[in-house]
Amino acid sequence: MKAYIIKRLIYTIIIAWGVLTVTFLLLRVAPGSPADKYLANVGARARNPSEVVAAIEARYGLNKPIQEQYFDYVTHVVRGDWGWSLSTSMPVTELIKRHWVYSFQIVLISSVLSTIVGILVGVIAAVRQRTLVDYLATFFSFVGISLPSFWLGIMLILLFSVKLGWFKTYYDTGVPLVSVANLKQLVLPAAVLTIGQVAGWARYVRSSILDNLRQDFVTAARAKGLPEGTVIRRHVFRNSMLGIATILLAEIGGVVFAGAYFTEIIFGIPGLGRISFNAVFADDYAVVVAVIFIGAFIVLITNLLQDLAYAYIDPRIRYV
Repeated sequence: MKAYIIKRLIYTIIIAWGVLTVTFLLLRVAPGSPADKYLANVGARARNPSEVVAAIEARYGLNKPIQEQYFDYVTHVVRGDWGWSLSTSMPVTELIKRHWVYSFQIVLISSVLSTIVGILVGVIAAVRQRTLVDYLATFFSFVGISLPSFWLGIMLILLFSVKLGWFKTYYDTGVPLVSVANLKQLVLPAAVLTIGQVAGWARYVRSSILDNLRQDFVTAARAKGLPEGTVIRRHVFRNSMLGIATILLAEIGGVVFAGAYFTEIIFGIPGLGRISFNAVFADDYAVVVAVIFIGAFIVLITNLLQDLAYAYIDPRIRYV
């Protein structure tokens, strides 16, 4: 097991380096220069624009050959220095420290809610198969999966913010993070992420529970006279945990890379997704690479945890 963990960690480092390299190269070969956007933002048109651009590129090493830029960047990343954000005029590390908590809070709330609600709905739908409860759960699961997060977010804003006036149409950063007011303004963004995740959870858990209900060990447990609740808890649900652990960690990676990104843009939440979106249009290379690398690293870690969870939950699984 130790050898497997070490091997997977090495693979994780190699893949992370690959993501960093590909992202760096794609941004460097893209047309335009971050110095041009920076010049436009600060309005430095009184001087010769070409001289200002050349000075900015020389200061940040953007005029060097691409291989030298790559070597310098990787060296600084290893040291924990992500470079300087031209669009915000601050170190990228400081920028991420300021904004990561906004992404974390919405991912945490939606993940906890979707896990609890999704598992409950899936178990109830499976136990009451071919009843009205099962049909309703299946129907809403298909609807929840089919709804694009950006469309659902816009519809919720139009209904609950514009029409009913229950919530603000924007995210107020002046509200304390640990407060009822902040939780209130997170209701709609969390609902957008939770609805899609609950739908996926319910379908997967229902399928897993039904598959285990047909197994011989369930028939044997019922033949012994065990109560149905005990059969479901100790035998069916416990044997379904392997697949549930898989989708749990996969959902976290999916939320970080996809759902939360669009949700932050729609609701104006200044999280990592929003700052990376702004950085793309500003050609702010350092910020884009840093946010993509962080998201990829989270996905790689969750994949590693998935494999380790297999061995912990199911003793029959052993890695070599």
